Amino acid sequence: MNPEYWINRWNVNQIGFHLSGVNPLLLRYWPEIAQADLVRVLVPLCGKSEDLRWLVERGHDVVGVELSLLAAKAFASEQGIVLKEAHEPPFTTLRGNNLTYYVGDFFDLTTAIVGQFDLFYDRAALIALPLEMRPGYVRHLESLLTKNAQGLLIGLEYDPQEMHGPPFTVPEAEIRRLFGAFRCEKLLEYDCLDQEPHFRKRGLTWMKESVYSLRASS
Repeated sequence: MNPEYWINRWNVNQIGFHLSGVNPLLLRYWPEIAQADLVRVLVPLCGKSEDLRWLVERGHDVVGVELSLLAAKAFASEQGIVLKEAHEPPFTTLRGNNLTYYVGDFFDLTTAIVGQFDLFYDRAALIALPLEMRPGYVRHLESLLTKNAQGLLIGLEYDPQEMHGPPFTVPEAEIRRLFGAFRCEKLLEYDCLDQEPHFRKRGLTWMKESVYSLRASS
């Protein structure tokens, strides 16, 4: 899946994947993940998620990575936050108080550019990627983390015969395999199809959302 696909989705406002409000699962489980002395948070493929603002309000230094400049500017406008735009190849950056957007390809982000992170939050990055891209995504994510990093991952599972993503189904066994270098604990699994009726219209008869705690095995 090429970057232009997602940029176009934002350009034509086909953003059904955007969740209004702060994710209730983040509110519920982030306190179990974040430690007081671990403050830098990486949020890949963040869109214009209000989760960014919530993390900043909890005292974190937040870095969001997003392909669409439109999404980043929409976040600033909707949240009433001033972000200063700069051209820092290969990214456009938007910086504010304890929040930085890197607008560009996540795979171009390196520790030389951004340093390392103690924490990460993945609500919609892994499930936005097709099967062949997911191992590379996880390897690249790992390269940006400290040896004791912790993260919160929200996954999605359904019958792939009934619907083709995105969002893609990523079964628990695949998540555990991809994050083999982490201690992986499932915190919650529940049937979410009633909350997502548009997926029923796309042919799904069941859909599960799961929440995982990931801790690097140093």
